[in-house]
Amino acid sequence: MENISPKELEDVIREELKAISSKRQRCNPEDGPDRRDNLFGIALSGGGIRSATVNLGILEVLNKAGILKRADYLSTVSGGGYIGGYVHGKLKKEGQHNNPYLSLFPKEDIEQLRQRGYFLTPGRGLNKIFNTLKFAGAFIYSLLMNWIWVATLFLTIIFLLKSLYHLTGPGFWRQAGISICIASVFVLSYHFFLHGLRHIKLWSSSLLYTMEGILLLLTVFYGGFLLTEKFSSDSPFQMFLIMFCLFVFTGFFANPNILTMHRFYRDSLAAAFLRGFENLRLHQLNNGDHPEDWTSAPYPLINTCLNLSGEAPSDSDDKGFMGKKASDYFLLSPLYCGSKLTGYVSTKGSPYHSMTLATSVAVSGAAVNPNMGYRTSGILAFLMTLLNIRLGYWAPNPARTRAGLLARIPWWPYYHIMELLGRADLKRARVSISDGGHIENLAVYELLRRRCRLIIAVDASADPDYTFSDLRNLVIRARNELGLEIKFRQSPESMIKPSPSSGFSESHFVIADIREIAGRSSDMDGSYSGILVYLKSSIRKPMRWKRIKSRSFLYKTYHPAFPHESTADQFFDPEQWSAYYNLGRFMAGDLLRVDLTKDEETTSINSIEELYNIFNDIKDTESLRRYINQGTTEDSAV
Repeated sequence: MENISPKELEDVIREELKAISSKRQRCNPEDGPDRRDNLFGIALSGGGIRSATVNLGILEVLNKAGILKRADYLSTVSGGGYIGGYVHGKLKKEGQHNNPYLSLFPKEDIEQLRQRGYFLTPGRGLNKIFNTLKFAGAFIYSLLMNWIWVATLFLTIIFLLKSLYHLTGPGFWRQAGISICIASVFVLSYHFFLHGLRHIKLWSSSLLYTMEGILLLLTVFYGGFLLTEKFSSDSPFQMFLIMFCLFVFTGFFANPNILTMHRFYRDSLAAAFLRGFENLRLHQLNNGDHPEDWTSAPYPLINTCLNLSGEAPSDSDDKGFMGKKASDYFLLSPLYCGSKLTGYVSTKGSPYHSMTLATSVAVSGAAVNPNMGYRTSGILAFLMTLLNIRLGYWAPNPARTRAGLLARIPWWPYYHIMELLGRADLKRARVSISDGGHIENLAVYELLRRRCRLIIAVDASADPDYTFSDLRNLVIRARNELGLEIKFRQSPESMIKPSPSSGFSESHFVIADIREIAGRSSDMDGSYSGILVYLKSSIRKPMRWKRIKSRSFLYKTYHPAFPHESTADQFFDPEQWSAYYNLGRFMAGDLLRVDLTKDEETTSINSIEELYNIFNDIKDTESLRRYINQGTTEDSAV
């Protein structure tokens, strides 16, 4: 394993461009060698199983049109990463073929994914009952195993107190208990009866509260001594030493990456979306040791959130840290892993060499976690850690890869306690990473950093009121952190938000221009302009009902919240799954003006430039209306 210093973001992008150049030369030579000013990226948002299913339908159509194979980047976050993992695992598995894209999305894979809508508790009948029991057992026993180190710590303290009890004798503690009771009665009586009277107020409130806090500590401490009377031992000090050694020893095995629901979650995702390549390592997506060995797949950017609830670096630490308090963008990819604050390390030549694609996808979708970026709550983090409700991951700190061996061997209770107290930071050998949606849920930010000329972004997150909160978050962060303006040619609110009178949207997508703001510094030199195609889960009014072949059009009739049912619902039955899958297909059909009710009708994009020009010609609202009406299809998911 290499022992190298972390790289800067610009160095990482330069290496990625070598991989993209290799892929273009082998698969798409017509797109030209000029990678810097005509990069094309696809972004798949978060949203759990709902996002994965919608994006499956979209990618299937984009693949049929020859667009997916032309993408330079596939950037994913959370649920979008489920299907992104499938694409990369499948392309890796079929890479020996001349055109592995022909092997994507076969009917047997679609059916397998449809039956795995209940990916946490899959199956039917007895198999369903068994998997439900497995889910419940995994949670209960992970909780119990997580408390093993807590139990040994508790017993260590008990026998320490027992030892002190034997040394001092019962008389001392009887007198101490009486003293604590007298002091408590005096302080509480003064606070209740006299402190509110201004002419008798002798102590400040701060001093009074301090005394009450000290008395509380002494009471708890004394209660511990009383509890030791229940533990009979002729040699309490020896028991203390035994329990202390056991506590230290078990601490090396109390790995929260294993003894939480993260492992069960990862395995469930792998069984549903990465079947046949569950143990594929992230760096193995590349076929060799160098970026130039990259072959046919879009380069994956798996987005996670680096949690920094324990510190907020000042501008002097990182002048580009504006707006990133309590979190940073943490990248997992085949070539490099890391963030701007930690630096980036070689995935293969660092502790990340053992990270699997399944683990990367699971971390990117670790929405339930004590540390949740800027959404972190101290009290909630304490309770979730105590109850072992967490899917996040303590990953090697790229900034500490050159630390000594002892510093890199984690003693896990230390990290448990730091998480319990909300002290995730950059000072330790491990950093806390979780769902990328905890900082940016559209997976577009990294594509903006790479100055992609064309970005197709799918927003399949839950937004029942169409507030466009994830889009607003992206626009603000792009402006404040990257110096980029995202200006829409058509209003998302007027075109995508359903009409109150009809309940339908006018369009599934709108177009935005990306421009550098004059006078603002950026991560890369030179002017940058691009196009963002923003595609959001929505329902357009069906135009030809008799042509609809799928019965899933009935789904919305009985489920009015569709297609924005709660992300908490991660258990899709086949009918619900089909509704979202078909919605994704028809959204992509509208995007490309393909009527999917006609099996014989298809389209083919021959270059990135052709695709760019299609969307560049949609200048305003009226031109968008003309575009979508020329190729109107139906939403069979209605």
